Amino acid sequence: MIAGSAVASATLPWLADWNHSHTFGPEYGPHARWHGTSEVVGATAEGLLALWLLRAAGDEQRPDERLLTAAALLPIARWAPFNLTLLVPGTSPYDQHRIPQRVFGMPAALLSQDLIAATAAVGLLLRRLARERT
Repeated sequence: MIAGSAVASATLPWLADWNHSHTFGPEYGPHARWHGTSEVVGATAEGLLALWLLRAAGDEQRPDERLLTAAALLPIARWAPFNLTLLVPGTSPYDQHRIPQRVFGMPAALLSQDLIAATAAVGLLLRRLARERT
């Protein structure tokens, strides 16, 4: 689950944001494009780092738990804070000129980010529960 979250972190921003409705959109000025590019590249770097940490953690039977924990915390730290952005006046998970997309009553973008973070958190929790049983 942690690996799946890391792969999603590394790849999904390219699909969601590296396009003409986001990073290269007509309303995006040079500085906004700079931020958009930084977000996509940063998420990819963090996802790849999480995958490297998982691999460096060692074999499945006796992995380095600190590296596994760090690998799980990277996607959580990247995506969970998007929930806090809703507290800042004037922010929105929706593009200006698009129809708001909601899934289960939540903004679609926020739901996808929460799923990535939750997948990593559940993976970490399951790993710790399994370790306690042995």
